[in-house]
Parts: sequence; structure tokens; C-alpha cells
Amino acid sequence: WYQRRVRVATEEDGWKVCDWLHSRGKAETVVITSGEIGSSGNEIVSMGSFKRGATRVKVSIPKIPTSFTGSGDVFAAAFLIWSHKLPDNPKLIMEKTVNTTYAVLARTFESFRDIPEPNSFEKELKLIQSKLDLENPPDKIKAVVVKE
Repeated sequence: WYQRRVRVATEEDGWKVCDWLHSRGKAETVVITSGEIGSSGNEIVSMGSFKRGATRVKVSIPKIPTSFTGSGDVFAAAFLIWSHKLPDNPKLIMEKTVNTTYAVLARTFESFRDIPEPNSFEKELKLIQSKLDLENPPDKIKAVVVKE
């Protein structure tokens, strides 16, 4: 498992970063969890490169207008779970991972959206309240297979 922050401006740059990380070692799968890649500012993009780049999947995600602490951890945990449960379905892995993460973040945001200046306690991720979404994520956000 390797985690690193990288600035990516375009989708093409994102795939180049994935290819570079594949070339650096034994990484069969590389995921860019989120970035404002060529978006209008209303969405973020997640990109997954599977089987050393043989399969590429992209997900456009509606942007929630705040920042969270721990969202990357939720994404990573969900990705590991869905990769284990669905090892031969990169598109569904990405959809379930993103929908799991988004459900937790959206529920958290709704819990403090009307508070003018929420503190860190009020912005704490609503993991317990999201139990059902963690087990069976909604099917709202769709992935697109870019290369197969």
C-alpha cells in the first residue's frame, strides 16, 4: 500500500501518474482518490488503473462544499473491502468505493451544514450512523470504463 499526494491538472496527467507508479514497482492497481481534474469546480474525479494499466476506470463525483478529516481513510478501507469482494470487476469496485465514501461524507455534511462555523467535533465523520451505507452502499454515482 502506497499513499502519496500528487497534483494532477488533467485526466491525461492522471493516467501518466498511474503509469509512472505502475512502472516503479509491483503495483497492479493504482488509484487517484480525488482531484479537481478538468472539472467545472462542482465535481471531483477519482481514477483507477487496474492490472498494471490494462483497465482504467474514472468516476465523476459531485463535490461537497467543505473539507473532511479522514475521508481518505474511509476511501482506502472501502477500496480494500470491495477489491477483496469483487476482485475481477474494477468498475464495480470503483462505484462501490466512491458511493460508500460519498454516503459517509454526505451524511456528515448534512449533520453540520446549518452551523455557521462547525468545529472539528461537529465535523467528525458519521461512521456509526452510516453503518448500512458501509455494508450496502447506494447506487447513485456511476463509474466509466475508459480502457478495457
